[in-house]
Amino acid sequence: AHRCVFADGPVEGLSVLVTGGAGRVGFYAIQWAAQSGARVIATASNEADAQACKQAGAAAVVNHREADWAQQAVRANGGRRLDRAVEVDFGANLPALLDLLKTSGTIVSYASMTNSEPKLPFYRMMFMDITVRLVLVYEMPEAAKQVAMNDIMQYLQQGRLQHRVAHALPLERIVQAHELIERGKVRGCVVLGISQGRD
Repeated sequence: AHRCVFADGPVEGLSVLVTGGAGRVGFYAIQWAAQSGARVIATASNEADAQACKQAGAAAVVNHREADWAQQAVRANGGRRLDRAVEVDFGANLPALLDLLKTSGTIVSYASMTNSEPKLPFYRMMFMDITVRLVLVYEMPEAAKQVAMNDIMQYLQQGRLQHRVAHALPLERIVQAHELIERGKVRGCVVLGISQGRD
């Protein structure tokens, strides 16, 4: 979430879309962006998730299951196209993103589950001067990891991050933890506890 928000520079004064804002990455992305001075528009598919997005700092939430959600996002931003998008499903949402991003906007995506090999409308994207950044936490530059860790520690110590923990399980139940996440029904994180004092 930290990398997605900050990889392309500060967000203060920018408008940032966070799709799937109640998800495990999106929920933190909203917080990073909002607490850094961005106006955040999030997407969610139900009222409970929309409320979670607002609690995290989203200025507005639109339902990505509605056909005109891109236009709703622009209206929620005062009729102005958005600067950046933190994207949970690149292949599925690319057409809408191009409808809501401004020229020289940026798409930062960490997943594309619906369509793992999306077709890119190259010339449309080129004439919009769109930047596409794909993020995988394991391949982040070491310097970016260090900045993220430092910021996370500082925010945790200051009590500035909200967390959505759906389940807390001991490490011995790691298989069950993975299965819970894989089912896709969990609202929040599944946290594993590591016992202290082991030999």
